[in-house]
Amino acid sequence: MSGKVIVNCSLPMNADDTDLVIAHTSSGSEALAHKVPKARVVSAFNTVPSEVLFGVFEARRKARSPASSTAGTMRAARKLPQSSFRDVGFDPIDAGPLRVARYTEPFTLLIAQLAYEGDEGPELAYRFVRFGRKG
Repeated sequence: MSGKVIVNCSLPMNADDTDLVIAHTSSGSEALAHKVPKARVVSAFNTVPSEVLFGVFEARRKARSPASSTAGTMRAARKLPQSSFRDVGFDPIDAGPLRVARYTEPFTLLIAQLAYEGDEGPELAYRFVRFGRKG
């Protein structure tokens, strides 16, 4: 696996999918990186429900794009899934080094709560908007 890019789109959940088994001081992506130290691990495609993918793809040229983030061991490795994000219809956000997956994995539980426990269904995505930016 030396030099290969591994895109981790999973979350380190317990057996009944109610909580993360790794969180806050590490992440599932970091645990994977420790198992394959010569690979370039990227955390991506794990912050939105899969049910939203077809809707985002169908609206990719009609609407403002929802966001999706990557975090990874190397900047060049984080760029790899970003072209796939654009192809699907997402606005890719480079969240930085792999340790940032410690924050995106718990954030994903918020998205899951809203998507699967809310009344409106799992077709949910998010978008970050900057205010006060000049130029």
